[in-house]
Amino acid sequence: MSTRRRTRAGQAIVFLIMVVVILAFVVMWNFDIHKILHVKSVTQNAGDAAALMAARWQGISLNLMGELNMMHALALVAGDAQTAEAVTNIQARLCYVGPMVAFMASQQAAKNNGVYVHGGFTDRVRAHADRVRYDYPFITGPDGEPLFPEPYPGAWDEYADMLDTVADNGIAAAPDNTRLYTDATGGHPLLDTTFYTAIAGQTWCWFYHNYRNYNVPPQDPPLTLLEAYENYPPTWWPELPMPPHIQYINSEVYSLGMTRFVTTLGDVAGHIEEAGLADPGASPFTNAVEETATWYGYAGHLWTAWDAIDVAGDTHFPVVGPVRPQYDYQGADAVARIEAGIERLTPGEGGSEVRNDIVWTAAAKPFGYLPAETRPDAYGIVLPAYRDVRLFPVGASTAPSGGAYNLPWRVHIEDHLPEYMNNGPGALEPACWYCRQLDNDPASWENAAFRQTGAAWLAVPENAATCLSGPGGPGGPPGGGTIIAH
Repeated sequence: MSTRRRTRAGQAIVFLIMVVVILAFVVMWNFDIHKILHVKSVTQNAGDAAALMAARWQGISLNLMGELNMMHALALVAGDAQTAEAVTNIQARLCYVGPMVAFMASQQAAKNNGVYVHGGFTDRVRAHADRVRYDYPFITGPDGEPLFPEPYPGAWDEYADMLDTVADNGIAAAPDNTRLYTDATGGHPLLDTTFYTAIAGQTWCWFYHNYRNYNVPPQDPPLTLLEAYENYPPTWWPELPMPPHIQYINSEVYSLGMTRFVTTLGDVAGHIEEAGLADPGASPFTNAVEETATWYGYAGHLWTAWDAIDVAGDTHFPVVGPVRPQYDYQGADAVARIEAGIERLTPGEGGSEVRNDIVWTAAAKPFGYLPAETRPDAYGIVLPAYRDVRLFPVGASTAPSGGAYNLPWRVHIEDHLPEYMNNGPGALEPACWYCRQLDNDPASWENAAFRQTGAAWLAVPENAATCLSGPGGPGGPPGGGTIIAH
């Protein structure tokens, strides 16, 4: 073989090797794409199924609560005080048992759709069960009284047992609208995940729309946070809000949104008749209208008009037409969070392994109406009315900013934020993404030049105008929107 022929043969081999390597990467890339799409589809189906199942059990529990209210009324008519007391005790337990059944059923729905147990979710539920069992009964307020009084004797042990029972089978779908009794109320930028994403993405329009004139005397035009904030020290932020002192009768997970009130049977009977559940001409309640008892109704601060889904408001949800009056209420809903990890075949930089995390959250709620075509909560007292469940946008749900089971977010607000408030940015954890948005780096919050860049951009009228209309530009899309609107 001549030298020229050998050279050509060697070049062909090199070319063939390059083609094989390229084909191998194409095959791996194609496999990874299909795997990601498959897992994404599975997580979405599982999240939707889990949310729908939890909402269905919320509706069942609310209907049962309504039936028990009517049984209570009939027991009073019959003069059966023992049965009336038993009904009230059952209702107190139903406020926890119903949501816990919803929690357990949602896990089975997620697993039936191909999602595996999430170790982090399971560990968090177990840890909270311990907190309920060993901390809630003994935490006292400044006056020495229990901060979390039991709604019925032995409630915290029973509640902890139910949480442990669900965790024993593994948590696949986390209840992302959980409201812990120790959670602070909102209204503080540091407790709002969109504040951190606005910093990370330099979405200046977010600051145009949110928290203007916050923690400063009223001014016109109002100052944005970018202009109002003063670097640490001293601590410019107001203190983080305290947990609200509420009536502890609802489960923290998939709450039914109940309240207890005392009134006469005559008042309750009137509502039952107005709702069309009893004939006013032949009412069985006339014999005991003066009897006073404890009833279960809707907590007014939870069951309000559904402003978040109002097309006439400022949220601009992509819905067609207004919500029908008999469905226009927010209250009990269920938000399920699914997280799945994918190990890719395609190597990353330097041949490192690459992992993708897929997160899906879904929201559902029970819907229904009373025979008179009115909202289920129209009369304050709970009556059997729920007939269906539907998915709806997560952004219109009761899920807190960031979700209750976004584990890095929970660690940040529970552990890192108090340190930041007390000791400044030097106490932040470098491994925490949220902490990195607050530190002194050039593109972080505590850097005055970074904030000035945003303030200067908004000071240009043409730029600020994009926050109201048009395609947006460097400041981000108009209106800001929501990161969980699906």
